[in-house]
Amino acid sequence: MKKNIFDNEKIWDWVDSNEDNKERFGFTLNLTPDDVGSLIDIGCGHGGFLKLISEKRPNVRCVGVDNSDGALSHITVEKAKASITDVPFKDKEFDCVYAMEVLEHLNPEEFKKALNEMARLSGKYIIVSVPYNEDIEWNMVKCPVCLSQFHYDGHLQAFNEEKIDNLFRSQGFKCISRSRLGWSEHFKFHKSYVKLFYPEKVHKAPHYTVCPVCNTELNPGEQSSAPVTTKDNSLLGYAKGAIKAVWPKEKKSYWIIGLFEKTNAS
Repeated sequence: MKKNIFDNEKIWDWVDSNEDNKERFGFTLNLTPDDVGSLIDIGCGHGGFLKLISEKRPNVRCVGVDNSDGALSHITVEKAKASITDVPFKDKEFDCVYAMEVLEHLNPEEFKKALNEMARLSGKYIIVSVPYNEDIEWNMVKCPVCLSQFHYDGHLQAFNEEKIDNLFRSQGFKCISRSRLGWSEHFKFHKSYVKLFYPEKVHKAPHYTVCPVCNTELNPGEQSSAPVTTKDNSLLGYAKGAIKAVWPKEKKSYWIIGLFEKTNAS
């Protein structure tokens, strides 16, 4: 049986310890329109956002949906086990439908079904957050057992502004707001920088994950083989240090968040 990575507490420990995730939850709360009286968070995980919004807006009906028993065990509001492609609630039952860090995990067929299902459930709004402009191939890791390569978070879709703007257009929703979030400083030409100075980090898992082929569990930093390390002589070490000191940097955001409103014609 295929392991569900989200049944493991290590994932939720990592989410809870990540300050950027807390910022994302707060931003999404503030993005939620005032006239929302009911909401459903599909792929709710351990319920970090549901807990926040139920505390801040206690009169709002909050429902969490996930396909992980481990994740749902943390949910204290109304909940259901289901896939985003088949959610057991009525048409237009919720004022707002959320999918936060979910759509990037879907293959093309599932992706299309998920958009239609979210639109079916929503009477007014949809809110989506996804990684921004991700290089999926770069974020592959290698299983130490079967040597398969896979995205460490299971991502299959990438998103930019244009894709967000048109995400629910055919379902009768207009993007009325989008923002980028999770800003941090990175080295320009990141791939070249890592390959040049830290080649041992390529294909390493940054946090706990599971191989989708053989179910092997990978902990942070694990890869198919131990890195080969060599000592630089003093001249080479000095040259690398000088290059790193002047290497240009840039600000990048991790997420893009969109708010969609149902059009009058839909």
